[in-house]
Amino acid sequence: MNWKLTASLAFAGFVLSSSAHATVVTSVFCFAPGGNCSTSSTVAPLQVSNGTAFNGSNGGTVTVYAEQANASGTFLSTPYKYNGTATESGLFEVNDKYNNRGMGIAPYNPVEGTSSGTFSNQDGLTDTVYKAPSGYDNFLLLQLGSNITAGSTVSFLLQAGVTGDTFDVYTGGSTMPTSFSGMTKANSSPISVDEGGTSMPNGTSAGQGFQFSITKTGTGVQWIAISADCHYLLLDQIKTTYSSVPEPRFYGLLMASMLGLGLVYARKRQNAGQNAGQDASAA
Repeated sequence: MNWKLTASLAFAGFVLSSSAHATVVTSVFCFAPGGNCSTSSTVAPLQVSNGTAFNGSNGGTVTVYAEQANASGTFLSTPYKYNGTATESGLFEVNDKYNNRGMGIAPYNPVEGTSSGTFSNQDGLTDTVYKAPSGYDNFLLLQLGSNITAGSTVSFLLQAGVTGDTFDVYTGGSTMPTSFSGMTKANSSPISVDEGGTSMPNGTSAGQGFQFSITKTGTGVQWIAISADCHYLLLDQIKTTYSSVPEPRFYGLLMASMLGLGLVYARKRQNAGQNAGQDASAA
């Protein structure tokens, strides 16, 4: 092959391979009614079923379940009943910071009722379940879909009833857990938000952003539990972030360019040797 052509191909491969780079992919999941993260959402508060799937803005799926645990941390297949009424049944979503104490999703307690459809009397995520014995816990169980890339950073934004409230995040594996034991617990920092409408945006203090992050460990589904260390919380948003790796063609171009450069170097050395021999013969 002509060495000039080889050099041209090598240079082109080098340019193309050097332009390939990892990109950061971010997807946001909104849990206010209508999937709208904005306080201007006009979708009315509503109840949703257990196992409702939410799609991210840039791919991925998070499926949400309301669960209840007793004082020993065992998940209850049948929530505690008060006068024959379960103290947890599915979920509710609200979107008005001022009247419904925030934006987001939480377990629904039928004993507390809908309060004419506003859910303003619902306790949501709470470690003191209304009309249940001490130690009962209404919490969220989340299934991160297999379409969320392994190694993704998963960040949580919750809205609190009182400034300084905290929550716990439990991470599990690919099998739906039956208790908190066996899951890994991580405590959040206190949430500097309140329900009085003074914090921005969407219930967080200005500039605070997402409050807590974990890493998705596997390529399949992964289970996450969120439990309150306070009387009132809502899950507002989840954000997933990962860096995409270069496509396989990147490595092919890189190898081709290195091979091409090697051929150019070898050909130039060969030509230099031939020229040196001709000069010696002429002398």
